[in-house]
Order: sequence, then structure tokens, then C-alpha cells
Amino acid sequence: MIDKKFALTMLSVAFLGLAGCNGDDGATGPAGVAGAPGADGTDGADGVDGTDGVDGASLQIVVDRVYSEANDFRGLTYAQVGDQAGKIYVSGFVGTDDASRMAVVGRLFADGTPDTSFGGDGFVEVQATVEQSSSDEQSIGVAELQSGDVVFAVNAAESTGGRSIFLFRVTPDGALATGWGDADGKAEVVFGYADADNASFPGDAVEDFVWDVQVDRSVATDRVVVFGNGSANDGTRTDTDRYITRVNITDTGIETDVTFNGGEAFSFDAGGLGLGDNQRRGIVEADGKIVAAGYTNLGDSPRHHVMTIRLNEDGSFDETFGGYSDEPNLVAATPGLTVFNPFQIDGGFAEAYAVGYQEITDSYVEAGYGGATGSGFESSFGFQSYVAQDMVAFRTSAGLADSQDLTFGDGVSGAVVIQSEGKGFPSSEDRGRHLVVLPDGRTVVVGRYGGVPAAFVLTIDGQPDTGVFGDGVIELSNPAVSSQFFGAALSPDGTRVAMSTNYNENGARLVVIKPGN
Repeated sequence: MIDKKFALTMLSVAFLGLAGCNGDDGATGPAGVAGAPGADGTDGADGVDGTDGVDGASLQIVVDRVYSEANDFRGLTYAQVGDQAGKIYVSGFVGTDDASRMAVVGRLFADGTPDTSFGGDGFVEVQATVEQSSSDEQSIGVAELQSGDVVFAVNAAESTGGRSIFLFRVTPDGALATGWGDADGKAEVVFGYADADNASFPGDAVEDFVWDVQVDRSVATDRVVVFGNGSANDGTRTDTDRYITRVNITDTGIETDVTFNGGEAFSFDAGGLGLGDNQRRGIVEADGKIVAAGYTNLGDSPRHHVMTIRLNEDGSFDETFGGYSDEPNLVAATPGLTVFNPFQIDGGFAEAYAVGYQEITDSYVEAGYGGATGSGFESSFGFQSYVAQDMVAFRTSAGLADSQDLTFGDGVSGAVVIQSEGKGFPSSEDRGRHLVVLPDGRTVVVGRYGGVPAAFVLTIDGQPDTGVFGDGVIELSNPAVSSQFFGAALSPDGTRVAMSTNYNENGARLVVIKPGN
């Protein structure tokens, strides 16, 4: 499908002066006597109206490139340190089957060109374990340390039959840090069980999965926060809990920060119900507080609810945030936690995959996907009935509150719902996978629209930014890689948004836009 919105052009016009070239000019003659003033001429006819400007012209696509060096680029961040500042780090994997898959990290110039001073060709491949599974050697998180080195997190299959999380550390020239981690250059991140202790798990195998890694800049040393899901650690349950842990990066590996949650990973089991808790991405604020987005399926009727956690620097719930639950009989209203699903009244569901701080309103914006209704239901808020996943976004105060911000989005449910149903797209599937909040307060959500890779630009209050193609949707189809956008990062100067794709057999894709005003 050729997308009218993808045909953006940047035009420049040069005016050339033309000079005669037959013979040399003669000498200048004497000035003649000034003539009498001529009569006024008749008014000319009105000029033809100019054509309308190109819709969304303030938006520019400055990079759109597919890389054969990887098949997945879900890890994405901008460099901020030294000579690398402004470059782009990506992480993911290369390989189209379990046997060939290897984790990969790369560094690109701002124009998307691989930086060959990193690993020789701009990319470094590693293998965390020799074991194989359908989700091994995946990297969804990459972070540049304050010292200038880079760490990226890898999910890898273990000989015990489960899955563990490892960090690799790479120097600015693309070499594994000497003497760091084990013989393969990796260090294990422990949620509930270390791989060596998996035998004590009451279930079949420990399954840990990392979703994000963020640098903690509240200290001068290298310290990172790791977000993910993992097997419950109470010695009885075998369901999945959400985990947040903070580790110090040392010269030889990692150490769990003893000042965070008593030296253990923070875990949360929604309501003590033994349900599958799903942690997704998070942020670390300037003062060291940690905000994490995710969701939990509370059952067939309440369905999936957005859950936001904010922790103090010491790993305890921040009692100055949140404190509300629209299902208090299942998950108690708890300061430091939000629990909500505005669509449950119509049988729908809500999931959050990412969170960003909106400084202008002192709030957090979250985005993901859900269903504005259940199948066969009508919406109480005027949304279309569910056909496939809808892109959804919400906002909640950074302080204590009674509910999500109901003035956001439609101004009634407090939700943004973007739906492609009935618009002639390949499917009705719309998803939000990541977001960034721009310095002017707008939000850019990346994901998929109608089955097409896309980004969504929202105003401060959650309305589609009609200055971008009239509906705030940037459709970015590509003939080679049709995968949705899964990574998002804001450039250090706040003017560019990078977005990257999940798995595709034809390669990984990076797009960088300048959203304009």
C-alpha cells in the first residue's frame, strides 16, 4: 500500500540570474532627459489562488533505513557521553531461527549510518548461552553508562530448561569490557532465583524476562535499573510477578545494590491472587525515583488493568503517588500504585507498555494497547466496537489521585483510543509499544496502525495532533520490513524521535523523525 502520508518532501529553490554572452557591453552613454510621468495603468486581474501547502509539512523523516546486520532492534537509546553524544545505540538480535540467533548491539551516526569505529562495522554480536529456545538471545534494552561504556540486556535459554537475564558491557570501541562478567563477558541479573538456585523453584523452570534497562543518573557512579517479569519467588507460587532491581556496575561485573529493597529485587504480585503480572518499560527520574508501566489480567470480567508503580530511591512504594484502584476488592488501593481499566464497563481491556514524564502538567503519560469494548459490546464513551487491538494512552498525576486523569483524551473516560476499523487497512490492529514525551508536552507513541508500522502524535491533553496529517497518525509502510515499531528514543536536544522495529526476516529498521511544531 502506497501511503500518502509517507510521501514527505523537503523542497529547496535556487534562483539563478541570467546574463547575456554575445558581445562585450559598449561604453555607457550620457544620461537622457527625464520624461514626463506616464498615466496610471489599469488594475491587473486578481492572481490565481496558491495551492494548499503539504499537510504535515513541518514533520520531517530524516532517517529510514533497513539493516541486514540484525533482524530485531527493540533496544534503542541515544548516546549522551563525550564524542559519542548524539549517536544512536540499538540492540536486538540477528538470526531467523533458534539455531542461528545471536544477540547484537550496534552504534549508528545520527543519520543512521553504521559507526565503523564500533566493532569494525558498527555492530557487535554475542551469544549468552549455547542452549536454544524460541525467545533466547533477545535484547530489548540498551543503555549508555555515564562512564561512556554501554550495557545491553539479553534474555537467554538456560541448561536448566528455563530462561535467565544477562547484561553485557561493551566499550566505546565495540569490544567486550576486559575482565568483566564471566568468561563470555556476561553477568547474570537475578530476579527471584539465580540460575544456580533454580532447583528450589516449585515449578518446572524459572522463566525471567527483561523488558528494559535504564541508567540511574541520580548518582555519579554507573548504576542501572532493570525492569522485567519473572517466576514468583515465595517458594510456593509458580505464576509470574513483576520485578524491578537496581545494580551497580563494577570493574568486574554487577552487584545488586544493597541500598535498594534490602539488597533484593523488588517484586509485586497483584492482590496476592497468583495472577500473571506483566512488567514493561520504565523510567528513572533525576532524584532516583523509579516509575514502571505494566498490566495484570484480573480475570474474565475485570480483564487487563493498567498498573503503574513508583518506588522511592530505597525501593519502597512512594506513598506520594497514585493510591487508587478501580478494583479495590481484587487489588487494594495502595499509595505508590495505580490500577485502572476505563473500558471494563464495556467488556474491554487496557495494557500499558511504556511511561513518560510530562513536565508541563507534572503527570505521567502511558501508552499501550487494549480493547475499547469487548467483542459484541457497544462503547459507553463513543468508541468503535472492538474488532482488533486498539492503541490506547492515559495520563495520571505524579501526585496522589483518586483515578487516572479523566480530562485526558476524550475528557470523559480519560483515555485516548485510536482505531483503524473500517478504514481499508490490511487489518484493524492498532498498538502502542513505546513512547517519548517531547519538550513541548506532546507525546509520540510508536507501534502499528491498521497493521502498518506507524507513530501517533498526541497533544498535551491527549488529542490527536491535527497539525500532523490532520489526524496525528504517521503511517510508515516499508516494502521490505513491515514490522511494527517497538523501540523509541528522544534525542538529547529534544528535536528528534528515533523508532525501531521488532523481528522481521528481512532485517531491522530504524526511522528518525523531526516532529516539528
